[in-house]
Amino acid sequence: MWYNQAMYEIELKAHVEDRKAVIKNLERFADFSGAIEKDDTYYSNTINGKTVKVRIRTETPFTTSEIQDAPQTGAQKSVIFTYKKKEVVQQDGSAVEVNDEKELFLSESEPFEVFLKDTGFKTTLKKHKTVLSWHYDGAHLELCTVERLGDFMEIEILTESNDEKTVSQTKEKLLKMLSKCGISEDKIENRYYSQMLGGENV
Repeated sequence: MWYNQAMYEIELKAHVEDRKAVIKNLERFADFSGAIEKDDTYYSNTINGKTVKVRIRTETPFTTSEIQDAPQTGAQKSVIFTYKKKEVVQQDGSAVEVNDEKELFLSESEPFEVFLKDTGFKTTLKKHKTVLSWHYDGAHLELCTVERLGDFMEIEILTESNDEKTVSQTKEKLLKMLSKCGISEDKIENRYYSQMLGGENV
């Protein structure tokens, strides 16, 4: 099955020092929506002098023991192909990511992986992330454990526009939610995970 989706993704991420405290805060105001393991493989190729970067992600739900009364779930996997144009926007001393994201949902990854390799794409990075998800007031909040990096809080809002006013208003909303999680703004991480993992900016 193929499915196309295009939105602007405005998000921030911050280091988490006290995981249990953040979960406790989230449970006070947000609705828990599930636990997922995300395995990402990034690919890169140079086409007509331009570097093209894409990602294949496999998502596997699991039942977490960290959330009281978390629903039982099966291990039904989803495979998502993503082409994302990424930008970090600095405003008032802190930054948010503004991403123009195109996605396709695939029935399986192997045929597309073969296509990428046969057309010259090279694997540049692999990343494993364990995620607990919540929703609140139009935002998606994820408490993530990134292999080799530790715990992070990611907060994302999808918008139809990426103009300066929309980005500014959305950033203000993101910062308020970060505060509700009990995380200070000085914990915001402006680097991409790929940079932190020692890979390319993917």
